[in-house]
Amino acid sequence: MEARDVPQWILALEYEDLEFIKKFTMNSGSLKEVAKLYNVSYPTVRLRLDRMIQKN
Repeated sequence: MEARDVPQWILALEYEDLEFIKKFTMNSGSLKEVAKLYNVSYPTVRLRLDRMIQKN
């Protein structure tokens, strides 16, 4: 994939959001597993995902 093919919404994400998406993907979309990685509660991870969704 070339840089010009990357969707604008991805380019607009902050580094932390990209890392979150990577961890979420690498853990098969399990918010429970992502919560363990970040050492936070499931609702905290859910809230972060919801806020990312609202940005777009």
